[in-house]
Amino acid sequence: MGLFDRFSKTFDKFGYDLDGYNKNGYDKKGYNKNGYDKDGCDFDGYNKNGYDNKGYHKDGYTNKGYNKDGYNKNGYDKKGYNKDGYDNRGFYLDGIHIDTKINFDKDGYNKKGYNKDGYDLEGYDKNGYDENGYDSNGYDENGYNKNGYDENEYDSNGYDLDGFDSNGHNKDGYDRLGYDHLGYNKDGYNKDGYNKFNKNKNDVQND
Repeated sequence: MGLFDRFSKTFDKFGYDLDGYNKNGYDKKGYNKNGYDKDGCDFDGYNKNGYDNKGYHKDGYTNKGYNKDGYNKNGYDKKGYNKDGYDNRGFYLDGIHIDTKINFDKDGYNKKGYNKDGYDLEGYDKNGYDENGYDSNGYDENGYNKNGYDENEYDSNGYDLDGFDSNGHNKDGYDRLGYDHLGYNKDGYNKDGYNKFNKNKNDVQND
């Protein structure tokens, strides 16, 4: 439609054009060409995303997945219980199982998912440790694995698998090349062959 056509468009005495729409683009029933009223809802009261003015979708559920009665498509409310008060594992609000009539299901687990010894289905207690005291990554409560090393592969004394600390020295104070923090080996010589008196091995032997 050109500019001239738009301004030359004619409306009847009721304010509607030949297509049945007023100057604001709505027909006699209050809907535009796309089928929505001024509030953005279709004839059934739903917007372009399929929700009514109360937030319910055409399928009867809100964008969070609950219907007017407060249940999701699987029949459970926000707390995880169905209309009869049971969760998806068959436990009632008070923790009694629908089949066994006790606090444990037929597999021996309670409402919170723990057996009589306090371990869940995967074998971990409420703190995340198995019966041997290790978590799912294989570390105990102090952060050491069964071999006694932490995630950085250092033992409780701070030494790695090869016996060196984070500074690269062993328990005797020597690095991987055999030198201490002053740069001398166990015989007292540096990498150039001199001792702390600036004498090499030959000078010492000749003395």
